[in-house]
Amino acid sequence: GGCFCLVEDGFLRSFGLGADEPPLSVLFDHEGIYYDAGSPSWLEHLIAQPLDPAAAARAQALISLWRQHRVSKYNHLSEFAGSLPARYVLLADQTSGDASLRYGKASVKDFTVMLDCALRQHADCDVLIKIHPDVFAGHKKGHFDLAELQNNPRVRVLADNVHPVRLIEQAQAVYTVTSQIGFEALLWGKPVFTFGMPFYAGYGLTTDAQPAPSRRQPAALEQLVHAALVRYARYLDPETGTR
Repeated sequence: GGCFCLVEDGFLRSFGLGADEPPLSVLFDHEGIYYDAGSPSWLEHLIAQPLDPAAAARAQALISLWRQHRVSKYNHLSEFAGSLPARYVLLADQTSGDASLRYGKASVKDFTVMLDCALRQHADCDVLIKIHPDVFAGHKKGHFDLAELQNNPRVRVLADNVHPVRLIEQAQAVYTVTSQIGFEALLWGKPVFTFGMPFYAGYGLTTDAQPAPSRRQPAALEQLVHAALVRYARYLDPETGTR
């Protein structure tokens, strides 16, 4: 009768990243873990809970604060200051070997399928692909052939290490396999298309290419937000260090 618990960084993690910047929010899960769609998690259990009016209002206030203060998982980078296409959809690459891909029912080919769908479904838009800075620097592998992408006039690759908020805010829609950018796009009220099964998919809030586990039933955005940001996470006050 041992106690089993998985611990992960929270969705609003910290100012910076890495070992020098310990997380200010931590997720504890004694059933599974949020990025594993193959088995139940405590987060799924929490999302299914109906909210009373106070909790729903708290979730709505949290969404407003999230936008107002332009936060993301990490918050040390400047916003992208360059020009963006007049109309574009944002597509998130991820690093090869990211655990959320393997556990999120995704494969390498889902990235190609995602790009084809984005170009086809949003024929009036450019596709802005945000690749991981480590990929552009050559430290890690991504899922796109950057040389090949340069042949398509509608595709633009953004390799700058930037805060993603402006990119999400100005997009017509967001395409992701399992990246947290899809969750943040829901907070910004954007249409989100998923090609894996991330924690925020399968609830009727996103357009999903993959079938959802039957455990996941339609839920309101407030239920998702309250579960993920209020109940699933534990936080430290960055100034006092108290919970």
